[in-house]
Amino acid sequence: MSKFEISEKESQFLNLLEQIVTDGVARGIKKGIEQAKNEERLREKITYDTRIKNTRLLLKNYRSFVKACKQATFTEKELETATVEEVLDKLFCQSYDEVTVVQSILTSKKRTEIILTHIERIINFYIFESEQSKNDEKIRKAHILNDLYVEGKYKPKINAMSEKYHISERQIRRDANSAIEEIAVLMFGIDGIRKM
Repeated sequence: MSKFEISEKESQFLNLLEQIVTDGVARGIKKGIEQAKNEERLREKITYDTRIKNTRLLLKNYRSFVKACKQATFTEKELETATVEEVLDKLFCQSYDEVTVVQSILTSKKRTEIILTHIERIINFYIFESEQSKNDEKIRKAHILNDLYVEGKYKPKINAMSEKYHISERQIRRDANSAIEEIAVLMFGIDGIRKM
């Protein structure tokens, strides 16, 4: 076998080529890592924004959920003794799978009641926590949130809230938004903290 010899000029060229390839690979890896981190941050932001949106939706519809649960026709005990025809007569519907309809309604009512209990406990804890902090701004935010979404049969007017708390209407909205962000952490537990 013949010996392969490289001139000094070719050796320098190969070393330069190897260095260029090594630098290129290092830069590519670095850019790939940065892109992966950016994508992860974007996913976390989207997830966090979704939690804020869901918290806002739950609060916005709280009074409707309460009304729906009170309007629900049957309780679990009543369903045990009622016939399918009685249930369907109250629902004004005809279905091929009546038992599934009844179970679905009862399950939906139970889930709604669980959500309502969760919201009530979170709001009560938030009010308690704010009052314990002795921070006037946090106390105000907690009570604004409670007034806007939980207390009473109807959502109060922003101008009435403004007069009640002696702050501008914009500040009422800012306080409500800030409070919603704070309780999103409480609503969703550890997953709510990741973005904070």
